[in-house]
Amino acid sequence: MNSVQLVGNLARDPEIRFTKTGKAIAMFTVAVTRSYIPAGSQETRELTDFIPVVAWGNLAETCGNNLAKGSRVFVEGRMSVRSYETQDGQKRYVTEVVANFVAQTMGSEKRAAAAASQTSVPTAKPAAEGKGFDSFGKDANDEEIPF
Repeated sequence: MNSVQLVGNLARDPEIRFTKTGKAIAMFTVAVTRSYIPAGSQETRELTDFIPVVAWGNLAETCGNNLAKGSRVFVEGRMSVRSYETQDGQKRYVTEVVANFVAQTMGSEKRAAAAASQTSVPTAKPAAEGKGFDSFGKDANDEEIPF
């Protein structure tokens, strides 16, 4: 079973591109923080992982229109590893979450608006509270990611 669920904040605004056939793709990074206690210590520490996420089709367009840096999101999807060849012939591997469902969680609109105003990016239109974005049913791997 290949299933991933993340709750975290967007580390940057979603980047929207389109494949040669016109299918939308959104790429964004979710910062997920976890707590741990190091061996031999009683002090709790936090560690943040930055997880790359890809959304396709209508979901990608909706993410691009409604999410901004700082948005708190819930992402459900699957882990994917893909490879590509650089212009100088080197093979590169990318591990990312391919999203099937993305939802803004409560309180993220204020964070997104504050982040947008700090970076001179237009304020994103918030999604309705508790409403997820549309997902799609097609397998997205039939097209090449344009970046």
